[in-house]
Amino acid sequence: MGNPQRPTMRSRKLGAMLRELRESRDLNLQKAARLLNRTPSSLSKLETGKRGIRRPSLEHMLDRYELTDPQRRKALYDLARHATDKGWWHRYEGKLSSSMLDYISLEAEATSLKSFQLHLIPGLLQTDDYARAVITSGVSQGKMPDVDGLAEIRMRRQQVLFEKNPPHLWAIVSEAALRQQFGGLEVMKAQLSRLIELSLLPNVTLQVLPFAAGAHPGHNGSFTTLSTNELSVVLVENLTSGWYLEHLDDIRRHDVVFDHLRAVALPPSDSRSLIERLVSES
Repeated sequence: MGNPQRPTMRSRKLGAMLRELRESRDLNLQKAARLLNRTPSSLSKLETGKRGIRRPSLEHMLDRYELTDPQRRKALYDLARHATDKGWWHRYEGKLSSSMLDYISLEAEATSLKSFQLHLIPGLLQTDDYARAVITSGVSQGKMPDVDGLAEIRMRRQQVLFEKNPPHLWAIVSEAALRQQFGGLEVMKAQLSRLIELSLLPNVTLQVLPFAAGAHPGHNGSFTTLSTNELSVVLVENLTSGWYLEHLDDIRRHDVVFDHLRAVALPPSDSRSLIERLVSES
């Protein structure tokens, strides 16, 4: 398997698991390289996600590391097989950050998505006009965003909800996001109507966190937990970038917060009623 141009989330995860396995056998990089008949440099690149590995070589490595657990071996094989997969999103390299390309690649194969949004409608539920309003609302530093290209990407991502085996999207949206005007009244009315429509999909659960809920554990900010058959990650975005949290403790902590949020948010039917009322008032 050739070297990927840049580490992907899967190749980094594979490398981290192999490093943990090596360290659990009390092997430093040099000892492991001799055991595997590899150079320390090539092993280091594998463990940092900068190099892929083919199935026979991986099998040999796991044998030498004395890993016999069939489930753990399968997880590593699956990660290795998909570590350098490319999809439609790679046409947009240069327009999107590497971390966003990684996220879209996982989103395309997700089995579940849990999204909590304080200020915006989740990207997978946005209309084209709303997305454009959000994109243009950012503060540019001498370079205007490619609104057409970025909106096209966002709309293309949404097709994952309509595939034969779509992921389940559980979205909790603050009431503030429903009332915040992006693009004007007509744009928001269309966006809210779209939310109602998508909330009826069997693979979409939509809840509104109302103002009346008061203090809640999500006050620190929005986040999305994405799970595939191979791994789970949490995306936390800030002004300039997105942070990917992959440690189990971080994922569990966000899962607990999400569970608390869905307990205090309106049930899906009441959430739909609130959105319908906002449409009628607009």
